[in-house]
Amino acid sequence: MDTKYSPNEEDEALSEINITPLIDVSLVMVIIFMVTAPFFIEPDMKVNTPEAVTGEAAEQENITISISEDGKWAVNETRLLPENIPLLLAEKIDSSKLKRVVIKADRQALNEHLLYAMDISKKCGAKKISLAVKQRQRTI
Repeated sequence: MDTKYSPNEEDEALSEINITPLIDVSLVMVIIFMVTAPFFIEPDMKVNTPEAVTGEAAEQENITISISEDGKWAVNETRLLPENIPLLLAEKIDSSKLKRVVIKADRQALNEHLLYAMDISKKCGAKKISLAVKQRQRTI
């Protein structure tokens, strides 16, 4: 009988580390963090008034969308129904070099109107969209 040691497959040492469980646990933790993260985020600012301390705006060629408290709309000085805004707005944006739209909404205007104005401006090709606010004095 041969007394030489011949290792079986069972006796061989593992030369590789199985990282599959580590990857599984890591991915589960990433998913948990992604799902729970929005619950811990607090808003950075309150948006109660359209007043702000801002720098003076430079005179530029802007296209202005105005929204009144009672839901009346205008592009620059032309009054329109909300359904007719996209045609005139697209025409004005196409002829503009800067393609900048300023939305001037009344403080009491509905958020839905403001969102519609921003959405339609983007769809019509605006490169920059700004909200007009009243200038408030800085306090030191």
